[in-house]
Amino acid sequence: MNNVILKTALKTLLALLIALILAFGIASLGFPGHMATLFENMRAYNFAAGYAGLAYSYSGTIQNLARCLDDSILAGDNVNVINYGGQLVKSDGFAEYAAARTEEERAGLPDELKDSYDYYNTVYGNVACAQYYVGDKTGALATANGSMQNLSGFPKNNALAALAIHTVGDKPFMQELYDAIKRIEPAEKQKNYYDAVIAMLTKELGI
Repeated sequence: MNNVILKTALKTLLALLIALILAFGIASLGFPGHMATLFENMRAYNFAAGYAGLAYSYSGTIQNLARCLDDSILAGDNVNVINYGGQLVKSDGFAEYAAARTEEERAGLPDELKDSYDYYNTVYGNVACAQYYVGDKTGALATANGSMQNLSGFPKNNALAALAIHTVGDKPFMQELYDAIKRIEPAEKQKNYYDAVIAMLTKELGI
């Protein structure tokens, strides 16, 4: 009698496990955006980025591509930051999307930080730094310099400035950054920030 009850219980448990696995599989393939949200809420950003990538493969929207990048940044996944970020900056409509994201993100920032944030610079800065971290220093500098072509002067938190902060100690590379930044003419209102970045590089380089 006990054996029959045990076997029945085990069969029921097995059936439940199979049902859960099937349900998870269906949700994963059918609703990747919802799965990405689930893992974002759990702060499991590597998993979230994977599901965001699946959602992007279904939709092809710039919003889902940007979500892939956001989750990859939070996961500290440099390879995917380069992958998704590289695709994002080459996407049709990136400039318009970046402007909209900048306005959206600034709305949640204190007044003193609003002017310092720009989504365009955030994307390029993260991609350039990720390239540096994986050993592609030439690519990192090219990405940062390329981003400056669409900017006026030397705005706060641009990709060159981001690299300057994240590469302290690498004097040969910092010298390249110094040379690149010295070729830029900042606007009058940007001079204090520009001078601060140059001063930091000068100190690190001992010049």
